[in-house]
Amino acid sequence: MSFFLSFFISLLLIVGLFYWLTKTNQIIVTFEQSMLIMFIKCVIGCIYGFLFLTVYKGDDTWQYHQLSLQEYEVLKRDPLFFIADLFQHHYKNNQVLTFFNSESSYWKDLQYNILIKMLAVFNIVSRGHYYINVLFFNVVTFWGHYFLYKLLVSHFPSKKQLLFLVIFLFPPLLFWESGIRKDGLIFPAITGCIYYFTILLNDRKKIKYLILCVMFFFFVFLIRNFVAMSLFPVFIAYYISINFQKKILPVTAITISICLLCFFLTSFAPDSLNLPKQMAERQHKFLELKGNSFLPIEPLNKNISSYIKDLPAALNHSFLRPYITESKSPLLLVSALENLLMIVILILALIKNKSLINILKNPLWMSLITFAVINYLIIGYIVPFFGAIIRYRILFEVLLIIPLLITLDDNKGITKFVSKIPFLNRICLAA
Repeated sequence: MSFFLSFFISLLLIVGLFYWLTKTNQIIVTFEQSMLIMFIKCVIGCIYGFLFLTVYKGDDTWQYHQLSLQEYEVLKRDPLFFIADLFQHHYKNNQVLTFFNSESSYWKDLQYNILIKMLAVFNIVSRGHYYINVLFFNVVTFWGHYFLYKLLVSHFPSKKQLLFLVIFLFPPLLFWESGIRKDGLIFPAITGCIYYFTILLNDRKKIKYLILCVMFFFFVFLIRNFVAMSLFPVFIAYYISINFQKKILPVTAITISICLLCFFLTSFAPDSLNLPKQMAERQHKFLELKGNSFLPIEPLNKNISSYIKDLPAALNHSFLRPYITESKSPLLLVSALENLLMIVILILALIKNKSLINILKNPLWMSLITFAVINYLIIGYIVPFFGAIIRYRILFEVLLIIPLLITLDDNKGITKFVSKIPFLNRICLAA
């Protein structure tokens, strides 16, 4: 099958899917909006692939593609083995308690195997063309944007235009979540889990929401288990605040303190369940890698003292780096500008004291910010490279930016500015 025939069939399937979703009111965006989002994401996803092939000599995204071609051959030859192989660990030792292990773990390998086998299935239609697989992959990543948009619009309907702009069209989020990587899989899993959890608190009788929430959580756990674990204190604090009408700020502070205590108490558990030790080992694996954007940090160990000692560096690496003076490539420059944007927005919120207070009083905003900050810290502790930090934190960066922008837009100044740009006005104000 030629590239153009595969492309036409793929395009027809995707357009047909979104036409059906919009015409049957399965989603809250219009067909025009969904097609625009998909077009932008797919173009950026192709640029992402081309950039990492030509500038970065392939990187992980092309390695996944090459492995998917091998799995595609397995799929054609023996479909049953293709499926069964996903549930075989190929290790001699027991894999039951290796969830957090940084190596020799079925669960760690499973995150790669899921992505590679999914791409292999895409190859049935794409016939092994990377750039056609980008189209199908972005059908998956679309839901990451969508769940977050639907969640926030349900709580802040008057801000739907601004939410649409930031969630669907924020360039850094588009870039990093449109390329073929694990990040594109965990994005809809995280936002889907959060979305269905909030629904459960208001509609507990619908068992399907509980099932969907658990399924998304399990998928987050498979891809990045420490991210999944960070959802526990967030969900607990949100549940207590909503159900018992308690102030979210003190509830969050107490919950985080208890969860931190539990985290370090696991240092007395067997190695596989020793969370401080497992996090330290992940950092050590990163420290063994070579790269041009290395950030020095003291090696962690299972003791709380090492985490306290590394805290300033972790905060600096995840929240502030790269600096403008360190921007030796376009990607680093864009990330440095993002950091400056975040600082400017935060300063404006501090100046406008009422906006910041409103954020701290709102259970949903506090939950999203807490979740983001926890993961910023995890990234700062574990990852000592600019490139990986930028990619890993992008979703959490958006979770920090949105509450600040929404509360600063109390007089709809940002919305009015958007309305003066014809293209954005047509798309966003239709939301």
